[in-house]
Amino acid sequence: MRKAITTTLITATTVALAAQTARTPLPAPGTNKALVMKASEVQQLIAAYPGGNAEIKSIDAGRHVVDFWLEQRKQGPVAGQSAIAHAEITEIYYIVSGTATLMTSARLAQPAYNEQLPTTQFPGGGRFLTPTWGGKAEGGETHKVGPGDVIVVPPGTSHQWTTIDSPNFAYFIARIDPDKRQAAGLVNSALKK
Repeated sequence: MRKAITTTLITATTVALAAQTARTPLPAPGTNKALVMKASEVQQLIAAYPGGNAEIKSIDAGRHVVDFWLEQRKQGPVAGQSAIAHAEITEIYYIVSGTATLMTSARLAQPAYNEQLPTTQFPGGGRFLTPTWGGKAEGGETHKVGPGDVIVVPPGTSHQWTTIDSPNFAYFIARIDPDKRQAAGLVNSALKK
């Protein structure tokens, strides 16, 4: 009996240790390519879509898609807009120009699914398919942001621009999509010219 218990414990420990040390194998050399987004391309898209939003590029990064977007906002208080939260993706904002105030981490009062967003075709060929919810923000934190600032918005985190201080507020977003709803390999048509 004692020998059976000892053998079981040794086997369970060995299996647990093997599971902890198992690693995902490295992809074969030359099978992946890097996605490069140059500052000149961001400026090219700002010129191509003055005041507008557009998908820039995307890449299949193994277990997820990384999708880059240009976003621009008009100066002034942002009225009538509800806060949003994405169910699956993480967004990383990099502020290119201008200053603004971003509210994050509020509670969404009576959240509603955004049915229109997944069907919208953005300039340059982009679509935004991730499930997104919106609603009136209650509480939250405000952040004054400007050029060079980075903001990470994890899945389920509400966010909303509340005030845009500058006439030329522009930022890009890297969206990490673990469910691969976003198309990989997209390059905005304005960059193909």
